[in-house]
Amino acid sequence: MVKTPRFDKNGLKKGAWSEDEDNKLRAYIQRYGHWNWRLLPKFAGLSRSGKSCRLRWVNYLRPDIKHGNFIKEEDDLIIELHKKLGNKWSEMAAYLPGRSDNEIKNRWHTHLKKREKNDLDVLENEHVQMIEPDQANTEKNLVQDSDLEFQQDVEALLAESPLSSSSTNFTPYNWFSDFDSVGSSYDMPQLPELFMNTLFP
Repeated sequence: MVKTPRFDKNGLKKGAWSEDEDNKLRAYIQRYGHWNWRLLPKFAGLSRSGKSCRLRWVNYLRPDIKHGNFIKEEDDLIIELHKKLGNKWSEMAAYLPGRSDNEIKNRWHTHLKKREKNDLDVLENEHVQMIEPDQANTEKNLVQDSDLEFQQDVEALLAESPLSSSSTNFTPYNWFSDFDSVGSSYDMPQLPELFMNTLFP
């Protein structure tokens, strides 16, 4: 079903272009060029605005325009250019021969903007997954190093204490079992005090 053409208050046609209109615009520009877009529609026999004629020519009818789907290389280039140029579609079109600034803008907003966001989310998740195990290992190593330093400090103090010359071998991790081997002459409440007196005689 063909839509009924619409006209603005000045009597200029709006909406989709017909094949006959395309042929008139193409034939005129190929013969005379686009010397003045505001006046061109009248000489080309078109009931269109100058802006409408210009956009139709630039985006669809000029001979070097490329039709069809964007290929992967074009999509990748648009993403890279957008990182450097932002929304400067006209400048980006200079790097993609045959593609208009309007086509590039539409391609970005309909397909590539979402794709880039998804790619960034994937990279961020991969970065987090790489960092977390390293942080866990670092924390584990810090705890182990701290335990080792504590053990070495206690052993050094014990070596300097009077008990080091006794027949009983006291170590930081079998303290209570060492006292048990000595005998039951020490009550449990006395052990902390004895431990401190041993370290700091």
